[in-house]
Amino acid sequence: MTARWLLACVLLLQVAPAPAPQQAQQPQQQPPPPPDGGRLRFSALDVIVDAGAAQLAAYQVEVVAGLPEAKLVGVEGGEARAYAQAPYYDPAALQGGRVIVAAFTTDPDAPSGRTRVARLHFQESAAAELEAAEYSVKLLAAAAPGGAPIEAQVSIQRTATGGQR
Repeated sequence: MTARWLLACVLLLQVAPAPAPQQAQQPQQQPPPPPDGGRLRFSALDVIVDAGAAQLAAYQVEVVAGLPEAKLVGVEGGEARAYAQAPYYDPAALQGGRVIVAAFTTDPDAPSGRTRVARLHFQESAAAELEAAEYSVKLLAAAAPGGAPIEAQVSIQRTATGGQR
């Protein structure tokens, strides 16, 4: 029994990985602090589609942050009953600074005129030079009930922010 146990120990020692050689500890370099001290702020943007006299049964909009530091952190629905639920979007866009949102309704009372269809929440750096963070918006598609394309305009409007931290 002792010979077997000794043989098992020898085999285990041969299979076990050798300890890594000791390397000199390199001090980790910390990145320089951001100019704003790492503070963040949150902005909310209302996405507004103006379909004029036509009913807005579907839309697709692209919003791009003008700053690479901006991150999409939330998406809400709009004010009209037809668009009260959050629009569809790609969750991967939450960290990319660019998002395409889209929604449709089969409600016979689809809204017409100027309607807030979504609210987008962005996290931004609070640096002074970023105070006027710019966002661009582009209407990719708009349709009336039945799917017929319509002429519409899109705009974004900054709303009250959630503050800084």
